[in-house]
Amino acid sequence: MQALFDKQGFLVTQFIDEREVKQLNDLFDELHPDLPAGAGFVSGSYSPDYAYKRKASDAIIEILDKHYRRLFTDYQPFGAAFLFKMPSKNSELGAHQDWTIVDEKKFVALNCWIPLTDVTENNGALHVIPGSHYPAFNTLRAPTIPFFFSGSEDAVVPEVIPMRVKAGEAVILNQSVIHYSSPNKSDKIRKAITAGVKSKGAPMRFHYKAPEAENKVEVFDMPEDFLISFENFAKDIFERPKMGQSKGFIDYQSPVLSRENVVNLILNMKTNAGFAEEKKPVPAPKSFFKRLAGVFQS
Repeated sequence: MQALFDKQGFLVTQFIDEREVKQLNDLFDELHPDLPAGAGFVSGSYSPDYAYKRKASDAIIEILDKHYRRLFTDYQPFGAAFLFKMPSKNSELGAHQDWTIVDEKKFVALNCWIPLTDVTENNGALHVIPGSHYPAFNTLRAPTIPFFFSGSEDAVVPEVIPMRVKAGEAVILNQSVIHYSSPNKSDKIRKAITAGVKSKGAPMRFHYKAPEAENKVEVFDMPEDFLISFENFAKDIFERPKMGQSKGFIDYQSPVLSRENVVNLILNMKTNAGFAEEKKPVPAPKSFFKRLAGVFQS
């Protein structure tokens, strides 16, 4: 399993049993008595209610604990949350990478994504780019730092691989893996769990690049629960952190890749991970107005 994880950046395995799937579904229903129709994709971490986030995280980790012990060594959980997609064309989650939250030269952070219902492309499955994990392409990842593929997302999405998994199975992925999820086109809510695990003792980190800072990134040591501690998630993650302790600045320049280089890099990553495919033409970029139209149509 370790060798496969190192090669692909992710793996799929049976994680929890039917009884535990029911427990987590019941917990979800208890904590979400009123669901926003047509809300699209929702993460529990977006909530301003810290008590809700703490209760959900602690309860999920308690259920997952014996499975962590079964699968991992020298590990430490750092939180968990519910993810759900209402039936909605607005429920697509674009291609992205999770934040750099540990020193990845020394430690690893991974995400256990566990659906509470069987998932396919029709109801919002997780998709990944195999081989796109650190150290295949070393970048810092944070809300104020662009992805190495920023501006070419519509060329990346056609290369993703769907994770067609059953309720209770887990997609365990390195946090640096590029991932995406399709919209929920079914008539039922799609519920899932995201649960983080890191190397034992690894300090939590957050990186912030001020708009005026050229090639400088400020590094913060953060509380263990900082991922569920943002009061206004959509706003706070783009501002200099109000929590944690600054460790100073490091030099960092975001890579700038052409559209063709992004696609070629993605194809090489997939090939090295054992997912070789016939090379396809690089799709032409959408015009600004087509992109704008897509926003209004969503």
